Amino acid sequence: MIRIILAFILVACSLLLGIFTAVGGVAPVDETAAIKPTEPSAVSPAADDVLEEDQRDNLAIRWFNSQKPAALRGVALVIHGLNLHPDRMGPIINHLNGSGIDVLSLSLRGHGANYEHRDDMDAAAARLETFKTVSYTLWLNEAYLAYLQVQKRARQRQVPVFLAAFSIGGLIGLDLLISNPDVYFDRIVLLAPAISLRPAIYLERILSPFPRLVIPSMADDAYLANKSGTPVAAYNALFDAFDHFEEKAGAKLNLPTLLFIDERDEFIPLRGLKDLVAEYNLDQWQFYIVQKEEEMTDGTFHHHILDASSTGERVWRDMMAATVRHLLGDKAK
Repeated sequence: MIRIILAFILVACSLLLGIFTAVGGVAPVDETAAIKPTEPSAVSPAADDVLEEDQRDNLAIRWFNSQKPAALRGVALVIHGLNLHPDRMGPIINHLNGSGIDVLSLSLRGHGANYEHRDDMDAAAARLETFKTVSYTLWLNEAYLAYLQVQKRARQRQVPVFLAAFSIGGLIGLDLLISNPDVYFDRIVLLAPAISLRPAIYLERILSPFPRLVIPSMADDAYLANKSGTPVAAYNALFDAFDHFEEKAGAKLNLPTLLFIDERDEFIPLRGLKDLVAEYNLDQWQFYIVQKEEEMTDGTFHHHILDASSTGERVWRDMMAATVRHLLGDKAK
């Protein structure tokens, strides 16, 4: 029996390698298209005025202000994927800012600067140690606090509220929507959201009793928040979020939503997404099938549709044009 359990654990470990991260085969990062982690915060005095008193030192959030502040067109909450460095959402943030949209980027606990800083550990070790303690409820609460700030600024400026999220970020954002009666998004953009999972992924639950176990990643280090890997605690949070989403999903999800997905996504099945849309009659949802440029298809990670480096320059440009049209409609210029 022990040998059988160990065999299952080994299988689960192999499946967990790099799941919901930018794994092997990813093209080199286009550093000019992404916000560098060493950049200072883009919070302006006006943005600081929006922060709740007890949120001024919150390492989970970071404001990126529109390049057209006199003609603000919306405020967006942006949420990254699992063990993805929050700054890897830089390309979409840049496009939103350039289109007149303020962005609040949320770093989930265990990512970016959102970790318990310790004198006895360097930043990488302290971040990973924090990552081993995360939970679904913690991440959902962080998302809710971030949303309140987005909502407050949008009301002050009388502009729409948007959500733009990748992978588990999409799951957390949508779960936030259906879990709280006061949460509402005027329009949503999802990139490979983890709201439907391929059956093989469920094998990973066998590791749930070992939350501190860290699963190595074969990822390009430039994309990772934690280069050592992802702890099982984070995967437990993913599954708890998914279970709650499945339980609460309903008509409130039927908001204008643009969903980007590669048909060959290793973890998110297009069929499952379409079934969900059909089940809840989400007639305001639109699918955008991402077909990566030919030179990007061999050995690439199809779940990863985050930037020009992973999709190709032309495909990424078209994706961002579709994003802006979806969010702003006739105001998109």
